[in-house]
Amino acid sequence: MKKIWSVYGSSLILLFSMVFGGIIGYFVGPEIKFLQPFADIFLNLLYVSVVPLIFFSLTTSIAKMTDMSKLRKILVYFIIGVFITGICACLSMIIPMMFIDPVGNAEISLTQNNIDLNASFNVLSMFTVNDFPLLFSKNNLMALIVFSVILSFSLIRSGDRGKKIIALFDDATEIISQFISIIMKIAPIGLGSYFAILIGENGSKLIGPMTKAILIYSVVVIIYYIISQTLYAYIGAGSEGVKAWWKTGITPTLTALGTCSSAATLPSNLNQARQLEIPDEIADLVVPLGANLHKDGACIIQILKVAFLCSLFGVNFVTIDNILLSILVAVIASIVMGGIPAGGYVAEIFIISAFGFPQSAIPIMVLIGTITDAPATVINVTGDTGLAMVIARLVDGKDWFSKNYDNKKL
Repeated sequence: MKKIWSVYGSSLILLFSMVFGGIIGYFVGPEIKFLQPFADIFLNLLYVSVVPLIFFSLTTSIAKMTDMSKLRKILVYFIIGVFITGICACLSMIIPMMFIDPVGNAEISLTQNNIDLNASFNVLSMFTVNDFPLLFSKNNLMALIVFSVILSFSLIRSGDRGKKIIALFDDATEIISQFISIIMKIAPIGLGSYFAILIGENGSKLIGPMTKAILIYSVVVIIYYIISQTLYAYIGAGSEGVKAWWKTGITPTLTALGTCSSAATLPSNLNQARQLEIPDEIADLVVPLGANLHKDGACIIQILKVAFLCSLFGVNFVTIDNILLSILVAVIASIVMGGIPAGGYVAEIFIISAFGFPQSAIPIMVLIGTITDAPATVINVTGDTGLAMVIARLVDGKDWFSKNYDNKKL
C-alpha cells in the first residue's frame, strides 16, 4: 500500500480534488465562480513558468546537439507523426459518424453571437512577432519556439563563446524545473477550483439537447485515449514502455483535464518525459512543439462539429469529398490553434469557409468546443510524450528505453 501511495499518491490527491470540485460545482452552479481567484493563482503561476521553460530548455536542447543530421531526423519524424496521428484521430470520429446521426431529433437554436467573421487569420503570423518583448508571452508560443530554434543555431555557430551561454541556459532549465515542482504543491487547490467552475458553468449544458453528440464524443475520446497512448508507448518502448507511460501519465492527464490548456500542462508533460527517460534533445524539442502543433483531440472535435452541422442542415456527411475535406480542415485547424483555453475561433472560421455553412452555425460550434474542451486537451497533450517515445526509438534505436533505465540504475 505504501508503495502504491508513493507512486500514485499525488495523482490520487489531484483526482480527488477534481472530483470533489466537480461535485460541488454541479450542485452550486454558476455561483461557484467565487472560486475563480484560487484557480487563477495556480494557473497564472503555471503560465508564467511556461515561457522561460520553453525558452531555456528548447534552446539548450538544440544548442547542445552536435549531430545536425539527428536534429533533422527528429523534426522530420515529428512533422510526419503530427499528420499521421491527426488523420488517425479524425478517422476515430468519422467511423461512428458514418453510422450514427449526432443530432437526431434535437432542436437547436442557432442564435448569432458577437464574432467578427471578417477577421483576418494569417497562419504565417503565428511564427513571428514584431517586437522583442512580445516573444515572452504565452500568446506567442510558436514565435518563441521559432526564435529559440534560431538562437540555438546561433549559439552553435558561435563556438566557444556560445558554450558559456549554453551552460547558463542549462542551469536555468534546472532552476525553472524546480520552480514548477514547487507550484505543483498547490495543484489540488487550483485544479479543484478550476474544475468546480468548469462544471458549475457548463454542467447543465451536458444534459441539454446535445447530449447524444457529447456522449458519442466521450466514448470515442476515452477509447482513443486508451488505445493511442498504449500504442504510442508500445511502439516506442515495448511492453515496459507501456507500463512506464501509464505509471507516469496520470498527473499530466489530470492537469490537462482540469485546466483545459496545453500550455498549462506543458510543465507536467515535460516532467513525465524526464521520468520516462526520453533523451533531452528529443523531449525538449518534441513536447513544446507538440503543445502547439500536435493536437489529436482538436482533430476529433472538428470532425464532430462538421458531422453535427451536416446533420443539422441536411447535408450528407458520408461522401468521399466531405470526409476528405473534413479531415483536411480538422488537421490544418488543429495545427494553427493556440495552446491556451479558448484560443480563438480559427477552427470555426475554417469549417464555415470550407463547407459553406451559415454564420449562425458558429455559436453551436463554440458550444460544442467549450463542452468538449477538457477531454480534447487531454488527448492533445498526452500524445506528445507518446510521440516523443516513438521518435526516440526511430532516432536512437529500439533499445533506447532499456539502455536509459539501465544507466539510471547504475
